[in-house]
Amino acid sequence: MNAIDNRDNFPSFLYSAPETDSARLPFLLHAVRMGCGFQESFFQINRDNSYPYFTVHFLFDGCGLFHIAGENYLLKKGDAFIIPAGEAHSYSNRSEEPLGLIWIELSVPGCQELSSYFHLHRIYTIDVSHTEAPLGRLISILHNRKKGVFSTPFELSGLYYTFLMELLDAAQTQVSPQLPELLTAALYYIGHHFTEDISIGQLADYLHVSHTYLTRIFRKYMGTTPIKYLNLKRLEYACFLLDSSILTCEQIAERIGMYDASHFNRFFSQQLGMPPSVYRSRKGPSSPPPAT
Repeated sequence: MNAIDNRDNFPSFLYSAPETDSARLPFLLHAVRMGCGFQESFFQINRDNSYPYFTVHFLFDGCGLFHIAGENYLLKKGDAFIIPAGEAHSYSNRSEEPLGLIWIELSVPGCQELSSYFHLHRIYTIDVSHTEAPLGRLISILHNRKKGVFSTPFELSGLYYTFLMELLDAAQTQVSPQLPELLTAALYYIGHHFTEDISIGQLADYLHVSHTYLTRIFRKYMGTTPIKYLNLKRLEYACFLLDSSILTCEQIAERIGMYDASHFNRFFSQQLGMPPSVYRSRKGPSSPPPAT
């Protein structure tokens, strides 16, 4: 978490590679674009399967949603999300606060096999407990690119390769997240009770801490507030139920702890920019939801 907690690591920056001729050596890794900065609140990026790049993003602030290969992923501060070339996807910030992203977009020639590996093994996200090494490498690459200190395409390609190998190692390494016990207990409680009509006041009372202190811990380690994290968990599960079941909106409202279909409809529309019925019409239900 050291790299994430130091805001000096994330100055606003955008780099786009100049046009190169066709004689460029195809086995060298080549970054098309890379950048760092805040995305505005309530934004959404949608791309179809013609997107030709292997792209990696890290969240350095905020909390967002990522959709790829028919699955929705809830992202928090420090997590990485990975877009293999040729995969339709979307990602969004459904918070009133900006979402901090640092990212790199690599051309497929030179990393085709790695892109295919992540696709075949359905590796689309990496938890914050695994991301410090590749994130630190990407921060270094961006800082040096901004200063213009690289001398040859071979040097750059070597740094990109090292970054990708650290990313692959992070994806394959199982490490328990090093989070404060209080936050671990809070996440466990939310994970097991977000389908109930709970409040953050109840959560704070359960943990024997003040609402203010709990919010401070969440902001530091999760990049968002407890109530926004709770609502994203509910939204993530609502999307799953709309995709995979024939439950009515009234039933889904109950399943996610709202108990009011009109409130659920307003909540969903505010978060995703469309009512639940429109979201469901884009992909028909296929199987019953898991037991809760």
